[in-house]
Amino acid sequence: DERVHLFGIRHHGVGSARSLLAALESLQPDALLIEGAPEGDALLHYVLQPTMQPPVAILIYAPDQPRRAAFYPFATFSPEWQALCYGLQRGIPTRFMDLPQAIRFALAESDEHQPQAELTPELSRLRADPLLELARIAGYDDSERWWNDLVEQRRATDSDIFAGILEAMRALRETLPLTEPVEALREAHMRQSIRAALKEGFQRVAVVCGAWHTPALTDLRDAKGDAALLKGLPKL
Repeated sequence: DERVHLFGIRHHGVGSARSLLAALESLQPDALLIEGAPEGDALLHYVLQPTMQPPVAILIYAPDQPRRAAFYPFATFSPEWQALCYGLQRGIPTRFMDLPQAIRFALAESDEHQPQAELTPELSRLRADPLLELARIAGYDDSERWWNDLVEQRRATDSDIFAGILEAMRALRETLPLTEPVEALREAHMRQSIRAALKEGFQRVAVVCGAWHTPALTDLRDAKGDAALLKGLPKL
């Protein structure tokens, strides 16, 4: 959908944040969707308070089971933090779009959505670090160093970098089908969040998420399939 603009970033990536801000200035979005638990939306009004200086974090936990907790840290150089500040300072509708943490807590206690197939040691390594395959092709033995050279230390801030990231992630995901059951649910919820924003009438929806997810968010046609996948999920 031409109304949707995907920005694949690395969490806490300095270069990602710099390129993202330049892309947002160019796009001038009228809605911002950011990878993160929707429960955090209730806290976003704190972002603009003068005393709220990063590093800060959102902590989400189950009151009756505090060991079930999730921690969402933000530094000044985090692309997500920069996106939050950009949107909120301009009065742009800004919200988190990931699968609610209440559902993820409950799924962690269920066997139904856990990986079932045994993976070879090589596939296990690639599941833990799928960018390693792209790094190897480029002549690197370390995916962090490859990504740093390609994105984080990039001097230019043109938005073409995000088109390149999307293309690379699409090729990687087509070659290495490593998506786990919970990841499929997360991406289905992200697509539903994008559809909801479009249904509200927004025309320039900026989507900020980990680079790995971007290919899964390009095709919004199967709304019924996503709704069926997400129906009846447990919550904690």
